[in-house]
Amino acid sequence: MNFPSTKFWLLFQLYLVLFLACAGGMPKIPNTGDEILAKGDKYFENKQYTQSEELYKAFLSRHPGHDRGDYAQFMLAESHYNKREYPLAAVEYQILMNNYGYSEYIDDALFKLGLCYYAESPRPERDQQMARDALSRFNQFLQTYPNSPLAPEVKDYIERIHLKLAEKAFDTGYYYFRRKKLKAAIIYFDKVIDNYPDNEYWARSVYFKAQALEKRGRKEEAIRHYAILLTYPDDLPYKIDARRRLEELRR
Repeated sequence: MNFPSTKFWLLFQLYLVLFLACAGGMPKIPNTGDEILAKGDKYFENKQYTQSEELYKAFLSRHPGHDRGDYAQFMLAESHYNKREYPLAAVEYQILMNNYGYSEYIDDALFKLGLCYYAESPRPERDQQMARDALSRFNQFLQTYPNSPLAPEVKDYIERIHLKLAEKAFDTGYYYFRRKKLKAAIIYFDKVIDNYPDNEYWARSVYFKAQALEKRGRKEEAIRHYAILLTYPDDLPYKIDARRRLEELRR
């Protein structure tokens, strides 16, 4: 068996020293809880999140039951979040919510938990369970903290998620529509119509549902959906055809 040469090990050790120096190294843990938190906060302010993470962990392990445990737990989650380690951050925010129900940081933790799930949600064509999880947390936030300064931002995220979920459901419905599987298409168009109003995918779903109903011989329902589409405030090419179809079907 061939072992690495002495020169290799010397170069490796030099690289390791340089790497730790660039990274700031692992911090020495102070003796008191207040000193640990102060040092962790300093690293955090300097965006040295790996080091701040280690200090907040040390505080939690060395000082269980401390009256600032909720702060350390929140900042541990924040350190992960700022490193874009969203799954780890989500775990730490959830621990805060589970173990420190009295904390002043609960509302921020719930909001950030939603952001973690949102950040991990993929493009609309893929599975959207993460987007639904984010939506659940954001809805919970609005129910619990309706007057929070964060409420407008939460509502904006809810609209983004609705748009993503609407696109996903519409694309599935349109897939079935093009393959003349009209019953399945209508089911997915209804998901958009019932759950995600006031966006372009809602309008598209109304239009193609009307088309599917017309093809299935359900004239009155088709008329009603074409008429509904014309109430959509924005200009869409579908509205021109919907108006034409209404005139023909009402003759």
